[in-house]
Amino acid sequence: MTDVRFRRWNIVETHCVVTQKAPAGAKFVNNYRVLHTLGQGRFGKVKLCERVARNCRTADTSRRNDVQAVRTSAEDGDNAASSLPPRTFAPSMKRQFALKIYSKTTLRRLKEYCAKPAVDQLEEGQTCGLNEAAAPCRMQTITAFDRVRDEIAIMRSLYHRNIVLLFEVIEADDSDKLYLVLEYMACGPCMVYRPATKDFYSPVTGGTLSEELARSYVSDILLGLQYLHDRRICHRDIKPENVLLNGAGRCHISDFGCARAFGDIGEDGVLGVARPNAAPVLLSDTVGTYQFLAPECCSGEAYDPFKADIWAVGIVLYIFMFGRLPFRSESTRDLFEEIARGTIVVPGTAESVRELPLSHEGQDLLYCLLEKNPEQRISTADALCHPWFMHGDEPLSF
Repeated sequence: MTDVRFRRWNIVETHCVVTQKAPAGAKFVNNYRVLHTLGQGRFGKVKLCERVARNCRTADTSRRNDVQAVRTSAEDGDNAASSLPPRTFAPSMKRQFALKIYSKTTLRRLKEYCAKPAVDQLEEGQTCGLNEAAAPCRMQTITAFDRVRDEIAIMRSLYHRNIVLLFEVIEADDSDKLYLVLEYMACGPCMVYRPATKDFYSPVTGGTLSEELARSYVSDILLGLQYLHDRRICHRDIKPENVLLNGAGRCHISDFGCARAFGDIGEDGVLGVARPNAAPVLLSDTVGTYQFLAPECCSGEAYDPFKADIWAVGIVLYIFMFGRLPFRSESTRDLFEEIARGTIVVPGTAESVRELPLSHEGQDLLYCLLEKNPEQRISTADALCHPWFMHGDEPLSF
């Protein structure tokens, strides 16, 4: 079951931060032992951490009664949210997570100016629906802290096997740090970019993917994206770096810093499945990674962000099979022109079919995903029913 209502835990919000350093050199943030760095982003860093169990034998009963805790996963079997500093934890019952660490001061300093719909400027009785490009706008200052807050709000509503899950948010008024405890993806990005050779390689194969492995990866991505789109959430930055592999080799969509949510929010603050007659969404801002933008995003006109996500999956499939980007111009202007007017070329199509890394069905899906006309571009549901996936051995849903 993929609905957030069936999650086995509630996302924990911890309003105290206690950092400790053990005599042996180990660092702790609350009940997490911080290990090595997994990655560094524009806004913060990600470290591997392991959760360690409470030392309940030394806990003070009266203190425990004052703690307002939120029940976490049955796998953890522990109360993990409190307005009071946590007790010392015994190094047992270890479980690994990814700890995303931000400096709130740094986030607030990083600002951008963007046009936002000004609802108060609409005339009486006038509505713009979800067509932001047609609404009156005013310039507003958005900080990176606002972006992270939006990302947290979206991730609170997500529960799917192909999406990286959020477990806990740690933030206190007297601490500059903001911590997100995320599901740990042991195998990292599905493909890694090599700047020296300007190509991509798989940590699993050392090069490009076999068609069978690419089929499994793309199926995972489409299932995760379908779950998001059903809830009126567009990701807007689908790329290999944001598709992570767990220890079993399954793909998980990560990094919702560019995502937007347009669904209905319930009384529990969770985004629900969109109504069948939901209004179409049109945006005009350009976010994400330029090489993965759809043609309609490069024109400055209003575009459907959900269809732009589909295009990005096509670029990812191209990288899986051929190890490089289809559009590689150095300058932004030339790149946008190439995306808007260039032709997708499948390497090796002029050679023997036996030498092609991608079958005819796979090529057909690739062209359906990379259809320049967004109105004719395939949907996630239709893509998952494409004949290319009929060759797989696993079910398409669960």
